[in-house]
Amino acid sequence: MNTLRQKMTTAGWVTGLAASATLILMMTGCGPAVTKPVAVATNVPLSYGWKYACAITNAAIDLSDRGQAQKKIVLAYLAEGDTETARACAVQIEDWSKGMALAAIAESLVAHGERAKAEAMLPELETCGFTATDWQRDYLRSAIIRIQALLGRGNDVAHGAAKFNARSSLGGDVAANLALTLAKTGRVDEATGILDNLAKTNGIDTADASVRGYLDLVVSGQINPDIATQMMVSAWATTKQVKPYRRWELQLKVIDAMASHGLAEQARECLEQVGSNVVGAVKLPVEVQISLLSQGAILWKRFGDQGKSQALIDAAEISITRQLEVIFQPFAYAELADTYAAIGDQVKARALYLQALDIAIELVNRRPRAIAGVDVCVSLTGHKEVMDADIQKKLERLNGTFDATQP
Repeated sequence: MNTLRQKMTTAGWVTGLAASATLILMMTGCGPAVTKPVAVATNVPLSYGWKYACAITNAAIDLSDRGQAQKKIVLAYLAEGDTETARACAVQIEDWSKGMALAAIAESLVAHGERAKAEAMLPELETCGFTATDWQRDYLRSAIIRIQALLGRGNDVAHGAAKFNARSSLGGDVAANLALTLAKTGRVDEATGILDNLAKTNGIDTADASVRGYLDLVVSGQINPDIATQMMVSAWATTKQVKPYRRWELQLKVIDAMASHGLAEQARECLEQVGSNVVGAVKLPVEVQISLLSQGAILWKRFGDQGKSQALIDAAEISITRQLEVIFQPFAYAELADTYAAIGDQVKARALYLQALDIAIELVNRRPRAIAGVDVCVSLTGHKEVMDADIQKKLERLNGTFDATQP
């Protein structure tokens, strides 16, 4: 799957964070002197997206949203394989999102076999936490432990885990990354034991970490197919301890893993359950429901069931028009456009992108207008076949709304 929400978290665990407005101020702003890194000629949507992100003011009240928006663009460049531009953008972020963006780059480098470059980034990542608040520092430290685990640096992972804040909700993540390190050194039984113990604690955060830990081991290549199957079964069972909307998001990841590892029939059965739960959810935030329905639609298309895929898309469209506030509609329409593009309907995707941009342009306030533009641009990434002159004109028109005289 490759939905908009996933593009925003493309590098793994280190990017799924809530924002905060604490100042780190490691670099200057995004004025004309720092626009050079953006690859306008090679990625038109992301070049506009970076401009929109930089249009959010760096006043303390907006700095967190600005950093989060900029991080989305960094992650999108990573998804496109453009590590150089991703890094050039990441170093310009002014709040603690800079550290998380750099961590995502390091994780991506490991995934693509550039271990030495990832290793060289670790000292830089350590400095990013010097002026962060305690909870932000926990996230940064957890991200560093994650990278060390992927690099197989078992002693560093153990040392970092021992120093980690015992009261932090990220303790489960640290333990799961320790399990990954053990698996990489052949100690699969010990790794499995750690994840099984996490699953038994009945904590929401630890169950979440346990599921992601199981999936990490499945894709790590360190375990045999029979153990991988058992871990996917365990991951599915553990998702039931997680709060509903996050539970369904994790379950879709488990289903994706099942489908990729020869368990197509089990994956279909599980997807039936998730689809019914999400469609019938009455307390689920609409924007979350739309994202989950879109992910489910892509999976059904992958399984060859066009009817069930379209049914979930139709349910998502109804939710947008009936329930969703206008400031969230650009994200939602971009999510749907992303889904249509993924299943091969470029005409419908193009129409929805234009609709998303029309709504974004009309938003009164600068911050939500910029965030909406970033979301659309991230979604367009990877869909070059959808881009046309009409979409580019809308992108330019939206860019014009961020003139200094505009609110």
